[in-house]
Amino acid sequence: MILQNRKARIPLRANFVTGDYQANNASFTSVMSMKEIAISGPGGVSAALSGALYIAPAGQPRIIPGFGFLREPAATNMVSMRNAAPVSTAGWTLLNSRPSGASAALVDDTDSLRFARTPDGSEYIFKALLDSGDMNGNVVEFYNPSTTTDFAIPFFSAGAGAQVASSVYAKCITGACYLTVTGGGGSTPDYFGGQWARIGRVHTATTTGGQGRLVVRAGGRVRVILAQVETDVITSPIITLGQPAGRGDDFLEVRGRNLFDRPHTIVVEAEIAAQNNIERTFMQLGNATGKVMTVARTTDHALTGTQWNSAKRPCVPRLYGPGKVRIAHRISTRGHTVAAAGLAAHAPFLEPPAQLDRLAVGARLDGSLPMSGWIRSIEILDEISDDDLEALVANDNDAFLGETRRYVSPTGDDSNDGRTPQTAWKTLAKAADGSQFWPGTHFFLERGGSWSETLRPGNRCTYRAYGNGAAPKVGTGQLFALDENSASDFRVMGLHLTGATQRGVNAYGGYGIMLVDCEVSGNGSRTDNNSIGIAIRGNTRKAESVLVSVPSGVQVQSYAITEAVLTGIVRIECTTGGTGSATRWRVRRPDGTLLAGTASGGVAFDQNGIAFTLTGTASVGDVIEIRNKPFSEIPLPTSALAEDVWIERCNVHDNIGKAAGDAIYIEGIGGIIAVIGCNIPPPEGVQADCIQIGRASALYVRRPAHAIVRNNRVAAYTGGGKGAIVVRSETCLIEGNHVRGHNFCIAVMASGIIRWNYCENADLYNYSWGIGPGEDNDVMDQQIYGNTIVGCRRGVSISGNGNSTMTLDGRVPRQQYRSRIAVNDNDIRDADAAIFVDRATSGRIQFNRASNVTTLIDRRTQALPPGETELRINYNIAA
Repeated sequence: MILQNRKARIPLRANFVTGDYQANNASFTSVMSMKEIAISGPGGVSAALSGALYIAPAGQPRIIPGFGFLREPAATNMVSMRNAAPVSTAGWTLLNSRPSGASAALVDDTDSLRFARTPDGSEYIFKALLDSGDMNGNVVEFYNPSTTTDFAIPFFSAGAGAQVASSVYAKCITGACYLTVTGGGGSTPDYFGGQWARIGRVHTATTTGGQGRLVVRAGGRVRVILAQVETDVITSPIITLGQPAGRGDDFLEVRGRNLFDRPHTIVVEAEIAAQNNIERTFMQLGNATGKVMTVARTTDHALTGTQWNSAKRPCVPRLYGPGKVRIAHRISTRGHTVAAAGLAAHAPFLEPPAQLDRLAVGARLDGSLPMSGWIRSIEILDEISDDDLEALVANDNDAFLGETRRYVSPTGDDSNDGRTPQTAWKTLAKAADGSQFWPGTHFFLERGGSWSETLRPGNRCTYRAYGNGAAPKVGTGQLFALDENSASDFRVMGLHLTGATQRGVNAYGGYGIMLVDCEVSGNGSRTDNNSIGIAIRGNTRKAESVLVSVPSGVQVQSYAITEAVLTGIVRIECTTGGTGSATRWRVRRPDGTLLAGTASGGVAFDQNGIAFTLTGTASVGDVIEIRNKPFSEIPLPTSALAEDVWIERCNVHDNIGKAAGDAIYIEGIGGIIAVIGCNIPPPEGVQADCIQIGRASALYVRRPAHAIVRNNRVAAYTGGGKGAIVVRSETCLIEGNHVRGHNFCIAVMASGIIRWNYCENADLYNYSWGIGPGEDNDVMDQQIYGNTIVGCRRGVSISGNGNSTMTLDGRVPRQQYRSRIAVNDNDIRDADAAIFVDRATSGRIQFNRASNVTTLIDRRTQALPPGETELRINYNIAA
């Protein structure tokens, strides 16, 4: 038996320049024979990039070896003349006010046309049209004998405000010519050439309209052929025979769910014409239900990725044309990325539409907003890395202008343009001036450099390093090393955020924040309770209450009730009457239980989430009622609703704080929250956690969070009483982490999967645990499996926090239910209890292995959550 290496998968490759066509590891001699590609065109004339004209059969795609597939929008040549085979000067108008002796005549110029070559001399321009008989060799010659006055020859009318694209092939025997439209707006540059060449321009007429003209300069003798007038954009010549003539649209679509049903990367190489100020589509991927992902040159001249029903728009600025572009669109389970000019822009937080099965290239699936130019090749590859993606689209001759990049160096100068390392800016303040760059710009900070400034990002921008040496340092002496500056969808890569007096990263209300390969260290203060390494926060729904009743003579100066208090009526009952401080009051929770302690008039009361101050005169039996609203009645805030955070491969260390001091603190953030591959040695703060993801469920935020905490190496601070990883989201995936705990290793108040983690040394208290829910919310649908837990007082703890009854569905009396919990195939060593249960729990605890444990299963309640029937415990083994 001979073993062979598996072939690399080639989902699809269509190179129209070389004729290389492949799909699913099969090769084809023609693109027309590929079932995966539907392609058609109107046939007719095509203008190659060299300037030569070619003829394709009617109804066939215009594919020219060496150039590719011509993708042009449907167009109409609006001139009324025989523009390729004139038999008179019809269509050109001679004004009465023309210079004396100025004339228009039909001349035979067959030889000149037949031997006219492209600017590089490699091809004949008109040979194919002459050979086919579409040209008869005649041209129109205009002569202007005046030495002082230009000769204007109208050949079309432009309606009020119309955008017209006019062009003509011209040859100057003497003098020069140009095209214009009356009423202002400019003209083409003067053409002086003695060789045939195409001149033209796109022009927006004034509100009163205008007249399109060919202007022959004084002393000029100019010959013209193939005059054309269109809307929006100049396309290949369209031959007319006396009346306006149209050409249909080109069509190119790739089909097949098998091409798009897994993570993949689509690469399109094109040669584009000038795209004007109209949105132009490079590709659109969709499904049968009309849900699409689009990559287009938008009206702000950026290459922009959009997705059906989403406002996220990753972009790379600024694309004009004409010229060559290589564009990539990567789609994966974690979102999509657009890339061009050696740069990538991400929206990693979007789930692509399901069942994608069709790709339109050069237009949308309905044919709208087409680009104009040559499609050189299309490739569909497997998903590739960020670095490989940027390398794939790097092109020294790219049509993207220098707007894509700005450089910052300690040796730069803010009076420079910032577009190259040699003309770098000096300060981050310059890089924060939004008038100096476009959304989506990539900022490059020189390695080895240091800035005692706060980095304030711009929308959709990327901040990264260039050159050699240590990572650029930012933030020394500032309150924050990075402050989100009300920006969103920004990415920071490979920077060292250090030396800030409070926080390395501070973001409030931003969305789409990415930190990749950064070092965050040396930030914070032992005198500041707000010091945190990375703090990313958003507004959340907060508890609200309303004063229901107050006895006459009593004034409620202030009141507040927190989310920990049950929904319903809080009763404040007078037990001792009198005036002012002589009065005494007791407080009854909505479930009827009394709080310990007594309130007195004029003195602020604050206990167990209930706070108030009373004044005035009261009698025994007087009652004040405050209604604590359920969350369903509490509106979300209207601003700073933050969503989507991605933190990957960051080294977060040696940050300090007086109280919290967390390494990574993500609070009130919806959407996707990912913390992947980070290194977090013990953060220093008495209440510090390594990673805390909080207040991110449907109870608090507009779009509940889905947390991914993967492959991190973390160690809890042993100088306080906290743990390592805390997750309070709607759902979660917590896997592959190496966690050294203290009070706990992993506390999870979310539905989801906790697997393949290595947890050790959570032994601060007798209840300290390795993995499990540890607070006061209800928890359901947790799967805890495949973990190794060593040296924790409790391995897996299905417990809670005190006697609070806060739940996810409105703070009604409950008992911290643990529903449908699966604990299986875990390896637990050196524990007081391998698995501990003291809350009403359903689900299964099976196939766990324990060694050197005092108790295998410590179950302290037989209660089940309402509606649940079983907690199955079997097949667990203690060595």
